[in-house]
Amino acid sequence: MATATDVAWLREGNAALEALALRSLRDFWASLDLSRPEAARNALVEVLPLITEQYGEAAAVLAADWYDELRAAEGVPGSFRAVLASPVPAVAPIEQVRFGAKHLFTDDPGQLLSFLEGQTSKYVLQPGRDTIQRSTVADPAARGWHREVRPGACKFCLLLHGRGGVYTEQSVRFAAHHHCHCVGVPSWDADAPEVPASAYVASKRTSRMSPQQRAEHNRALREYMAQMGD
Repeated sequence: MATATDVAWLREGNAALEALALRSLRDFWASLDLSRPEAARNALVEVLPLITEQYGEAAAVLAADWYDELRAAEGVPGSFRAVLASPVPAVAPIEQVRFGAKHLFTDDPGQLLSFLEGQTSKYVLQPGRDTIQRSTVADPAARGWHREVRPGACKFCLLLHGRGGVYTEQSVRFAAHHHCHCVGVPSWDADAPEVPASAYVASKRTSRMSPQQRAEHNRALREYMAQMGD
C-alpha cells in the first residue's frame, strides 16, 4: 500500500510540472500583443498544444516510473511495466483557446489567461492520471486504483474519492477540476472494496453522451454532492 510519503512524492512532482507549464504559458502570454486579439488568439492556438504535450508527456513518464517503483517496493509478484498514456490530443486545448478567446475582445483580456491556466493544469496532469488508471487495468496483479485527495479537498473530489474504495472498471475516468491536485494510486490488495455506486456514476465518461444524457448525469452528480453535506 502506498504510504503518505509515496503519495506526497507523486503530488509534489505533479505540482512541479504544473508550475513549469503555467510559467511557460504566462511567459508566452507576456509576449503577445493584446491590441491585436485575432493574432493573439491564433498564436495561442499554435503554442498551447505544444505546452500541454511537452509537460503532459513528462507527467506520464513521472507516473509510470512511480508506478513501477511502488510495485517493486511492495513486492508484487510477476513482471509488469506501467503503460504510458498519451498527452491530451491537441484539439482539446485548441478548442479551449477558441472558446475563451472572446475575452481578448473585451477590456479585460486577462480573463482568458486565467481560464487557460485552469485548462492547462488539467491537460498537463491528465496523462499521468491516465497512466495510473491504464496500468492498473493492464496489470494482472492489480485490483484497481483509488483517488487520493489532499486535506481540505472539495466535495467533488471527496465524492470521487469513494470513501477509500478502488475503481476497477476501465470505462471510468479520473474526473478533475481546474488546479485539482488529487492523484491516482494503484492497489494490489485483492480484498480492497470497490467505490460506492455514486462515485462510478460521477466518473462516467460523458463525451459520448447526448445533451439530454449529459444533463441527467450532471443532475445526478449535483444530488450526490448535496447529499454529502447532510
